[in-house]
Amino acid sequence: MVLKLSDSITSNLPHDEVFPVAETPGRDAEFYLDSGVIEYMRREIAAAAGNEVFFRGVLASGRVVEVEVLARGNQMMTPALSRQVKPGEVVIHNHPSGNLMPSDADLGVASVFGAGDIAFFIVNNAVTLVYAVIEPVVLEEVQPLSLDLVEKFFAADGDLSRAMPSFEYRAEQAELARSIVKTFNQSNFLLAEAGTGVGKSLAYLIPAALWALRHNQRVVISTNTINLQEQLLNKDLPLLTEHLGLPITARLIKGRGNYVCRRRVKELSAELEAGVEDYDAELKALLGWAANTVDGSRADFPSLPSAAVWEMIASDGDACQFSRCPEFGDCFFYRARREAANAQLLVVNHHLLMADLQFPPDAGVLPRYEALVMDEAHHLEEAATGYLGEGVSQVGILMLLNRLSHRKRRELGLLRRLRRRLAHDSKLSGRKNNGRQIDFFAALAAQIEGDTEPAVLMLAHDLEDHFTSWRDILVADFVPGSDVIEGSFKLRITEQERSAKSWKFSLTEKVEAFVEEAQSVVRALFDLIKQLETGLREKLLPDDFFYSWLTEFRAAAVRLQNQIDFVARFFLKMGAQSEQIAWIEAAGGRRRNLRIVLAPLDVGPLLEEMLYGRVKSLIMVSATIAVDNSFDFYINRVGLLDRSRSNLLSTLILASPFDYRKNVLVMVPRDLPLPNEASFNSSLAFFLDTLISRIGGRALILFTSYRTMKSVALSCRDSLRRRGVRLLLQGEGQRQWLLAELKNNPDTALFATDSFWEGVDVKGRALECLVIVKLPFKVPSDPVLMARLEYIAACGGNPFYDYSLPQTALKLKQGIGRLVRSRDDRGIIVVCDRRLVEKSYGARLRSVLPDSDLYVISSGEVIKRAAEFLL
Repeated sequence: MVLKLSDSITSNLPHDEVFPVAETPGRDAEFYLDSGVIEYMRREIAAAAGNEVFFRGVLASGRVVEVEVLARGNQMMTPALSRQVKPGEVVIHNHPSGNLMPSDADLGVASVFGAGDIAFFIVNNAVTLVYAVIEPVVLEEVQPLSLDLVEKFFAADGDLSRAMPSFEYRAEQAELARSIVKTFNQSNFLLAEAGTGVGKSLAYLIPAALWALRHNQRVVISTNTINLQEQLLNKDLPLLTEHLGLPITARLIKGRGNYVCRRRVKELSAELEAGVEDYDAELKALLGWAANTVDGSRADFPSLPSAAVWEMIASDGDACQFSRCPEFGDCFFYRARREAANAQLLVVNHHLLMADLQFPPDAGVLPRYEALVMDEAHHLEEAATGYLGEGVSQVGILMLLNRLSHRKRRELGLLRRLRRRLAHDSKLSGRKNNGRQIDFFAALAAQIEGDTEPAVLMLAHDLEDHFTSWRDILVADFVPGSDVIEGSFKLRITEQERSAKSWKFSLTEKVEAFVEEAQSVVRALFDLIKQLETGLREKLLPDDFFYSWLTEFRAAAVRLQNQIDFVARFFLKMGAQSEQIAWIEAAGGRRRNLRIVLAPLDVGPLLEEMLYGRVKSLIMVSATIAVDNSFDFYINRVGLLDRSRSNLLSTLILASPFDYRKNVLVMVPRDLPLPNEASFNSSLAFFLDTLISRIGGRALILFTSYRTMKSVALSCRDSLRRRGVRLLLQGEGQRQWLLAELKNNPDTALFATDSFWEGVDVKGRALECLVIVKLPFKVPSDPVLMARLEYIAACGGNPFYDYSLPQTALKLKQGIGRLVRSRDDRGIIVVCDRRLVEKSYGARLRSVLPDSDLYVISSGEVIKRAAEFLL
């Protein structure tokens, strides 16, 4: 996202936040700038032919002692610059005209810098005068937290022991808390692995709360899963406020689309009351709820609304009228932002954190922050890959078209609603004998009915044909038949695919047909927008209501144009992209879809620019982040190598305090076929049937393939039922329901795939058997994996040992961590993949197993020992 220094962009920025400006038009440059700095700036401005140059300056005792060029030209990229400049530094730029008085645009940008404690100077081309729009800021000296606070809370007789009857002193927890306090004090980065049972959430929450309270600063807590967010908000944070005497204010931060837009609700309700439109029961129920909801959050609605209906009332940044909106003061989203600005701890998920990074500080969902705690940090690369790229999908385009004119639920379409409103207002105008207005209403309605709406409906109708034709060409000419599973596939797009004859001719022709038709819809929308603008300008349309329509159609038109541009760029204009991964993925069955994606090949440079440079302190914790007692793999993947070499990153590994040697039995059946052998599924089914029925359920079986899971379940489900064991499969119910059934019914076994390899927390006897069906190597045809393996090879590395193997080790560690969740838990781990003990690389994978004896024995002996250990 790039903001230009123009009135149209900066007019919405809060000018009242700008620091007091100097009283004179300019002071002698030597008052602010060292002589060497002045000479350097003169040379750079001259080299730019007297045009604008933007500098970053380092201050000492209020004077600039060092500068570097940030940007040249008449466009200022505020977000990029604010990430490169630290609090206490200065941004300087020249006015070629010699007039140093700041423009409105200068003041708007200055407010962004001022909020970040960054000074802002304007100079003339000769660098003889300086106008200090924002004077240099003397940063407050950091008051460090005492390490004695760790003892106060985490000692055996500390505050936690008095607040929690079940508290057990854990040296590992105290060590983690101590390291986090040091990280805050030193404005440093910390990377820590804390094994299951360390108690990492309290180990970072208490120091974060103490730091926020002492320095009146916000600390963001980012997690990957809703389960952890709920634990923090419903269990851990209330402990801090209610039992530990920490008056901390915490807020859960949600994305904008989770909130109701009051303006949209009032407009829809007004249409309903006036008889302009009649809505279905679902929308009426939502409108009734929205009129009485306290915080406007979708999570408070009793059931999950359909996407099409929720979109009608959801807050949308593209359609927001900001301060012009009559509901701005009571807006649910902006009220949540104000509450977040007044909170000390902000709880978010990784996806929202990544999305927010694409905006400058204070311009996204999150207010400015300088300290970040990232739990479940092993997901950082994945989250950055997903959110720092681009993508367009068939379903996404269809949803946008349906918002304009819904094919099945016609009353939900904006165009129909506008037509009905025009008819309604035309009757009112007739009563007032306003012939000119009646004629305008009729012409506008005719334009919608005869041009705009048919174009939208035709594209929505043709969309399936367009995308199916692309899919057919891809399957016929590019995707190996074995890679198409029930209509689904992923295809990486490289220069080889783009240079193929069928891509250059057949596929290009089909894509061009879609672009041409979609572009005609955009033209029709902009023609309608032009008419709405005319009606508003000439007072033929009521300003308050029809301005909202104008905003809605502008947002839809721009969004559709952006999607068309991406499709055209992806298929028709894009050459080799060395820094990006391009792929197409298709979903079959009822959720038929085609998605076109670009993602960064290496997220490290982006994270350095967008995240690491934004914060002073970053604490990254996870139970599964080190391989072979080393963070090298993770550090390289997320761009922390330079900080590690510069001693700006500390690391810490803390083992689990649980006694695995006493409570866990790890076994590998030596007589099962290898996973790639034809007899593996049938042999596995027989083994699992016998094992699970012998121990009576209480088992979680983790697969790497949905197809294998279904095949094995089909073979043993009836047999297990006859022996009194109930078998559940992922996909047969919501995740929380499946886990609740496993927890509450001891005669239950659960077969699951990827998403259940982490985030499962079943304590006690409900889960005593964990089976890893296959070592969790990623599918070799995965586009992201393929591209990154090729990149590593091109750089002289070993793709398997440098990427695939450590990635698999971390995934295996996550899966194994599902078994023992408390000090009293016990159970067995069975790995049904002999490669763990037979392959040379197995040693690296075995390093992530619990500290327990490993038995490589026959499948019959596995079942016998399991029964002896558990029963």
